[in-house]
Amino acid sequence: PASTLPAFLQVFFSLLPHGERRDPQDRGGEYRSMIGLPGGVHGRYFNLAEAAATKHGMQLEEGKGSDPDTLGTRTIDVYDTSRFPFHVAEMYHQFHDDMVHKYGALYHALRGAQEEAGAIA
Repeated sequence: PASTLPAFLQVFFSLLPHGERRDPQDRGGEYRSMIGLPGGVHGRYFNLAEAAATKHGMQLEEGKGSDPDTLGTRTIDVYDTSRFPFHVAEMYHQFHDDMVHKYGALYHALRGAQEEAGAIA
């Protein structure tokens, strides 16, 4: 819900230490930092996202599709969710620990909950 967007943005930007993602060893456009908002940079929620980004020393740019990696730029691409709808990535990349960080049982349990809800297969 839109009412949770400010809290989401706070958490999202706090996960980007010094404005960068935590996996700099992974490179390429498929690893770019991005968010999707209804209307993208022209939508009604963009100002909230821009204020949160600025607070964390980052900038937002319009995502156009097939954009390059954002590593080293302190930039987040913003995509219009009507033009670029959400798609679940490969299942083997979902709901597991990464090479450095361990996420815990609550995170791992999301996979089963999402499967039961029909959100992923």
